[in-house]
Amino acid sequence: MRERLYIATYAENAEEVIRQNGLNVELDDLCYSASLDRENEEDTLKRMKAEITETEAERAIVHGPFTEIIPASIDHRAVELGMERLNEAFRLAERAGVKRMVVHSGYVPLLYFRQWHIEKSCAFWRAFMEDKPKDFHIYIENVFEDEPAVMRELVESIDDPRVKLCLDVGHASAAAGPDCDIFHWIEVLAPYIGHFHLHNNDGKEDLHAPLSEGVLDMQQILRCIEERCAEDVTLTIESRTCQSGVDWLKEKGFLR
Repeated sequence: MRERLYIATYAENAEEVIRQNGLNVELDDLCYSASLDRENEEDTLKRMKAEITETEAERAIVHGPFTEIIPASIDHRAVELGMERLNEAFRLAERAGVKRMVVHSGYVPLLYFRQWHIEKSCAFWRAFMEDKPKDFHIYIENVFEDEPAVMRELVESIDDPRVKLCLDVGHASAAAGPDCDIFHWIEVLAPYIGHFHLHNNDGKEDLHAPLSEGVLDMQQILRCIEERCAEDVTLTIESRTCQSGVDWLKEKGFLR
């Protein structure tokens, strides 16, 4: 697992934990859109490059901006803003030498009809990827989705091998609840998952708690991932603290 395991840089002591354990880095510098503003972009790029260098990580993935990225927005100006911000993020990722980016789906079930979201999002992501290199990949992440089928239908509709899914198990737990457990999510989405975000919670709030602290049986989840997902699927510890997660993975035999 070591070569497939990433640590999110917003976690406490992330750089030290990555370096000491020979892990990979998920860069969170672009999450907030202000970091992409013209007056900030060079400092942002400098910080990204420094994190890659200082962690000594062999591989990096970047988390794209998630504020006001709403592909299915009824207001075309909101859609245009999201596209502009994502393209700014792509350009910085490209300059940092990073070829993979996690992006939020922007789906709000109580606000947008399912088929509207799928149709408009499909057009949005196809347009975004139209001018991107063949070796650049995005991973659409669930946030407020309360069931997995909408994610599957979206990625099938996009029909681009560079576009896969990022299954955030913590988000699924908080948004879907016990009636739609994470094993069902994995079963439905497994062929399309390229990346995972791993963190735990109480099944109600998005706490980004340590892997071992919450309602999710992370040991069984990881076994399910090993059984059902592609061998090259990658995983990021996205807890607010990461050392305990690495220690837990070692204790349970997943990380040697």
